[in-house]
Amino acid sequence: MLNILSQQTPFTLLAERDMDLLVLEEMHSSKPFRDWLVSKLFNNTRKIKDFLGAYHTFSMDPLGSVDIMFVFRDVSGRTCSVLIENKIDQPKQNLQAQRYFEFGEKGVVDGGWDEYLTCLFSPQAYFATLEPSEYFSSYLSYEEMEGWFQNQAVRLSSILPDRAAYKIKLIRKAIEQGTGALRQQDASVPQSFMPQAPAFETADREIDRPQEALQDLPYAPEPQPKKKASASDFRVFPGGVFNLPPGYREAEDTLIGHFWNDYQAFAQKKYPDLGMKKPTGSAEEAAWVEMTPAAFPREVKIIHKMPQGFMDLSFAMASPAVIQPTYRPYMDSDMSVRENGTATVIRIGVPPLDPQKGFDAQKDILNFALQKAYKLYQLYLHVVGGTGKMNTSYAPEELYL
Repeated sequence: MLNILSQQTPFTLLAERDMDLLVLEEMHSSKPFRDWLVSKLFNNTRKIKDFLGAYHTFSMDPLGSVDIMFVFRDVSGRTCSVLIENKIDQPKQNLQAQRYFEFGEKGVVDGGWDEYLTCLFSPQAYFATLEPSEYFSSYLSYEEMEGWFQNQAVRLSSILPDRAAYKIKLIRKAIEQGTGALRQQDASVPQSFMPQAPAFETADREIDRPQEALQDLPYAPEPQPKKKASASDFRVFPGGVFNLPPGYREAEDTLIGHFWNDYQAFAQKKYPDLGMKKPTGSAEEAAWVEMTPAAFPREVKIIHKMPQGFMDLSFAMASPAVIQPTYRPYMDSDMSVRENGTATVIRIGVPPLDPQKGFDAQKDILNFALQKAYKLYQLYLHVVGGTGKMNTSYAPEELYL
């Protein structure tokens, strides 16, 4: 005899779209849910004044689409966008964290919103598998969503009890499905130490568009280190790719410390004029290296943005209209002028660096990057009439490949 009641849940296999639409429904129908979500993701620093819309697979050429997009105007009048990547049980190689930051930047450039936040939505266990190149600026677990329906939805009259019970069953099934798949993938790997994939390399490979299109885009995503994050400093809010998700294993700070010591000793020996400052804080906070040559005023510095692969000569509180006419006649072909929030930078692309790989394995790449930093140093001295002489004999370009 067929025993229908033996089926524990109404679901056998869920797809990510099922969770997408559940979230989308709540965004459109429940003000308490929207308020809770914004409070959590923005760490109580934003409040919704006007709900502007929520969309499934919203697209922008040439960057493709995001799983869920939620747009609102906050009480200060700023338009904020939340870009959500949803993962139940797909391999993490399918994550496209960098593309989500590019999507957010393009939305700012095109006037769609003033600031944005990228978010990974998945079972809690998924967070523990992330590499630095896969970090988002915020995280929402299925378990937290389940807790919303268990503890708040009915109490706040956002939903009827029977509807809440159904949604809890759906989310619980998604958690079990996703967590089970992750365990199966990692069955042969000790959970205390997951092997590191090459950091900062996955994102570009995952973007489904020609590399030339990426190079031609008039912007560059600039996620900030966690320690320096501030609501008023930049458009990516909060934390950028160095905002570690709950459950992520802590990086090996001892290894990172050795890297910074070696980096600083090497820079002081080979390029003492650059005035490199050793980054402070833990591994997740040390992402950018600042150089403050004695010849520079306080508002000018060189910044090595290692994860992004940028060496920037940065002018605080200056516009491109001020910097470009003065410096353009002396800039080499590998230099470009970019606007970066309240600063303007003259940028040279360099290979990304990962402190967790150690100094010796990346010494040649680091030397190449510092030569580019010195090139920017000489450019500044040349333009302002200092004693520096322009020197174009730099490391072979093969190091950049």
